Amino acid sequence: MKRKGYRTVYSEKEIPGEIEPGRVLCISGRAEDASAAHTAGRKFGLALWGCSSVRHTKADYYFIQPFDILNFLDTEPQERDKHRWLSWAIELQFIGQAGITYSKDPFDLERFARIREIAAEILSTQTEVPFTKVKEVFCNETGFQTPKMDTRAAIFQDGRILLVKERDGTWSMPGGWVDVNQSIRTNTVKEVKEEAGLCVVPSRLIAVQDRNLHNTPPYAYGILKAFVQCEIVDGQFEENIETQESRFFGPDELPELAEDKNTAGQIRLCFLASQDPGWVTVFD
Repeated sequence: MKRKGYRTVYSEKEIPGEIEPGRVLCISGRAEDASAAHTAGRKFGLALWGCSSVRHTKADYYFIQPFDILNFLDTEPQERDKHRWLSWAIELQFIGQAGITYSKDPFDLERFARIREIAAEILSTQTEVPFTKVKEVFCNETGFQTPKMDTRAAIFQDGRILLVKERDGTWSMPGGWVDVNQSIRTNTVKEVKEEAGLCVVPSRLIAVQDRNLHNTPPYAYGILKAFVQCEIVDGQFEENIETQESRFFGPDELPELAEDKNTAGQIRLCFLASQDPGWVTVFD
């Protein structure tokens, strides 16, 4: 099996000589294979469904269920490397904001404020967005910085998933930012009602993902995306200020997606969950 950045193998005999050891991911449920892979200079993923215990088993990656492997391989390592500057800017901004929040010394406050400015300068230089605009958006929060939350509803009917058409013509699972006075459950219900006109009951949590690991373009702040399977009670679609249409789609007939909100891989994950009564929540 080969996806974007890695060649995945289950046996040393499967590794062609021309593939660099660093581009090979060995997967096994046996602890003894971990040390063998690392000795050979190869990355190792521990398959937890075939492992009796993780105690003292050091792996580069831990896979809870087989889909986690596909999820990992869908992530392009080279693409992540292109945006390392963004990770640095985000971390500097976080350090600066935390320092401003907790420091008392006026000289330390001045230094931490400068660190946050440097983060904004990096972002401005790389994106060519004016520094004043970047600083206004990127450095506008106070207090300890935490990720924002976004919920997406996975609603199925006759083996198809419900998508809503955005104003720009792309399609997405109903959802949006979690309001400050809402929980994951209540926000999902609210967003479905607003965007799809349906009353739903959330039944289970499919996944919680770090947006910047799965969606494009990368954002300059952290976002956690919760995918929630829901059952329809009643209701019908009505055009609104956010969406123009709603429709059910099969896994092989997806329209143009709003990739910043949901990818084909995330929708595929939801399809798999809907077909598996024993689904285990996937989380980054």
